[in-house]
Amino acid sequence: MSAETDESGPIDAPSDGRLVFPNEVLSSKVIAVLPDVPASDLMAPIEAMIQEKVRVFTLPVADADRRRAVLKIYRRRAVIGVHGVMAVDDVQGLVNDKVAFALPVAATPDLLDALHQAGIPAAPDALTPTEVRAAWGAGADAVQVAPADMGSASYGDILTRMAPGAALIPRGGIGSYAMRRWLAAGALAVCLDDVLVGDACEDGVVSALRERCRSVLQVVADADA
Repeated sequence: MSAETDESGPIDAPSDGRLVFPNEVLSSKVIAVLPDVPASDLMAPIEAMIQEKVRVFTLPVADADRRRAVLKIYRRRAVIGVHGVMAVDDVQGLVNDKVAFALPVAATPDLLDALHQAGIPAAPDALTPTEVRAAWGAGADAVQVAPADMGSASYGDILTRMAPGAALIPRGGIGSYAMRRWLAAGALAVCLDDVLVGDACEDGVVSALRERCRSVLQVVADADA
């Protein structure tokens, strides 16, 4: 199995054999975590976020039809990955759909190996410094720190010291202040769920969503300054 890539896809693997996350993830540093709702409820919020220059999304892995519906419309304008509990049997479908990255939960070594062989960069979940070191030491392309809000806003600084060299992607309940701290600590990117998407997928009102996008991207700009 092998995943095809486009200009926003993974670049050449580093010398340690890890896969690299898509360029848009590395440059934007924002991954919008989409909720488990029908595809029709996602379209307007995704469109609004893309217009506001939030262009990296992750979908729940469980519904392949929803994933394909979103990809059919937004593949050329966005980078789309998947998150959640997945099995080795799911990998071929991700390859077929040209999914850009994976944020697996409770991933087995066999699953991570299958994703690696498929060319899909993956960030398995971990929380404690011991778990993060173990995941990174096992060859993960990055480590999804989840739930990130279990620690203080300074947890990124702690992990950077206690798991040196690990590429971190925090996920779960991260507000603007915590996001600033994670980025300052060197996080590869930050997953934003309700803090960014909010209830836009429920009521279809995107004006507040647009404001949140601008606020989030300003945090990134400040961190890069």
